[in-house]
Amino acid sequence: TPPGSAGIYVRVSTANQIDKDSLHTQEERLRAYCVANQIPVFKLYKDAGFSAKDTNRPALKDLLRDAESGLITSVFVTKLDRITRSTKDLMYLTEFFEGINIRFASISENIDTTSAHGRLLRQIIGVLSQFERELVAERVSVDMSHRARLGKWNGGVVPFGYTTQELYSKHLIGLGTESPDASLQSASLYPEQKKL
Repeated sequence: TPPGSAGIYVRVSTANQIDKDSLHTQEERLRAYCVANQIPVFKLYKDAGFSAKDTNRPALKDLLRDAESGLITSVFVTKLDRITRSTKDLMYLTEFFEGINIRFASISENIDTTSAHGRLLRQIIGVLSQFERELVAERVSVDMSHRARLGKWNGGVVPFGYTTQELYSKHLIGLGTESPDASLQSASLYPEQKKL
């Protein structure tokens, strides 16, 4: 391993973000940062389609193992929320890195754990990231409760004895009882699930 080798970590939580090339953008920015600062990159650690709510991610586990084995001397992310959205996990990770003399930095937020200023900002941003995650979860929960009160389907497996509007519409067309337009109008008269 070259002296001062870096591990660069990228993550997105959904397939939609993967399609938008967010992983590629993160990697490009991190590699450009390392080139500009003459830091050799040991390895790219990539978690595609994983939430940052905890540290149970394959690439992150590999990164921590390599750091503990002395294969890397620094870890770079584009933003803190790429590696975690939990304040508790952020504190654990940064303390872990500091304990084995690993430099940890977020390049877009100018946070570097080698400085007191960076450590303060890390804690502030970590709290805000966790707040944002909890706020989103709260909004989703309220929306799902509202949909349930209206008798709407919140996703998942369709209950036994029910079907979706789309399948009900196709069924009517298949029987030849209705035209596609009339079938869609008929299906729209029912809730999102139609009991057969």
